[in-house]
Amino acid sequence: MNNLQILRLGLFQMTAGGLSVLFLGVLNRIMRVELEIDLLIVSLLIGGGHYMGALVAIPFGHFSDTNRIYGYRRTYYIVIGMLITTTILILSPHVAIWTATDPNFTRVSIAFIFFLFEGISTFLAGTAYLALIADLTQSKNRGPAAGLVWTLLMFGIISTGIAAASFMNIYSFEKLVTLFIISAAIAIGFSTIALWKQEKPSSQEINRTSNLSEAVKTMLKSKTARRFAIFLLISMFSFFMQDVILEPFGGEVFGLSASTTTRFNSYMGIGLVSAMIIGGTYLIPRFGKRKIATIGCSIIVIGFSALAFSGFTGNSQNINEALILLGIGAGLFTIGSIALMMDLTADQHIGLYIGAWTLVQALAKGPASILSGAFQQMFVSFGFSSGQSYGSVFLIEATGVLVAIYILNGIKVDNFKKEIQPVLRTNPLRTGFE
Repeated sequence: MNNLQILRLGLFQMTAGGLSVLFLGVLNRIMRVELEIDLLIVSLLIGGGHYMGALVAIPFGHFSDTNRIYGYRRTYYIVIGMLITTTILILSPHVAIWTATDPNFTRVSIAFIFFLFEGISTFLAGTAYLALIADLTQSKNRGPAAGLVWTLLMFGIISTGIAAASFMNIYSFEKLVTLFIISAAIAIGFSTIALWKQEKPSSQEINRTSNLSEAVKTMLKSKTARRFAIFLLISMFSFFMQDVILEPFGGEVFGLSASTTTRFNSYMGIGLVSAMIIGGTYLIPRFGKRKIATIGCSIIVIGFSALAFSGFTGNSQNINEALILLGIGAGLFTIGSIALMMDLTADQHIGLYIGAWTLVQALAKGPASILSGAFQQMFVSFGFSSGQSYGSVFLIEATGVLVAIYILNGIKVDNFKKEIQPVLRTNPLRTGFE
């Protein structure tokens, strides 16, 4: 797979990044601020519906492994997911207005089901998409592929955020509807370009002697697979705890303005994108996926420790540098772990394994934002100052990532292949390393 193919395929990920901004950023804010829907309801509808959709990742991943549409294992599933997501995007302003008019139990329940379909369709398309990348790449070029594709994801997030902010400088319902219709059309166009003739259809018969339950049991029998799942859960939970406390930390502890704390994401983004590009194209081919993921985690630990030091000492001079370090660490961790994730699959079970890793990530991200705030409030109740309470949370995050590094050091792809080889021999469907 050449760089042009990877670049073209990455347009889908760029689109996915843009759609996440529209759902989790623009619509989330408008429902809370302009439409004055209770924050808990907004979080339940947008965040809850989105992350609960990840529950389909494992069964759907297995389904795409064993059921082709016109000879394609991935492409049509990605298209179906994208079409459902863009349809929901177009309809979502109307559902938001309808819910805000009278947010009773019935309307909120119907709206939740509506946004749950957004989560389901997003993870349906996303699982098939990651499986397609794994299908089309070899182990040696998965690092560069991950670096390029996830750089485009960040570009989609940043560019959509800037464009949406400019277009919606003054809110109106008509503007919101127009923005979402245009975005849906762009998403469909880019997705078409991304997927066109990437996957080759196959007429080879699929052996369906393994059902979902048996396939999951095969996966769970691998010690390496279980270890990798625990690594993902702990590392991503620890890192994403900062999502909801970082800006309040700057404002509450140091009195920084809203515009200043908003730039925190820019500093992290600089480090993130730089690390993804350099790590994917240069570092992973030379040093390996696991080592780069380990280095990324180590830098994250340093970044969180620096933020904790700022909180405990009340010194804000090095916050920006700490945020850049967090971004660099997150970039190396992301591309290293994603490339490693694609190696920890069995050829005819790629969708199943990708679905499992996707579900683990969702399970980590969801509770992280809730518990970080709970931890901060707990330390305040213990008599800690504001800076000390935030600093303590950052230390918890650093400790969690240290534990993840220890787990990561025991993960080896060769061991994974050896562990599943005896099971693969007992079922023709599970071939992949023979």
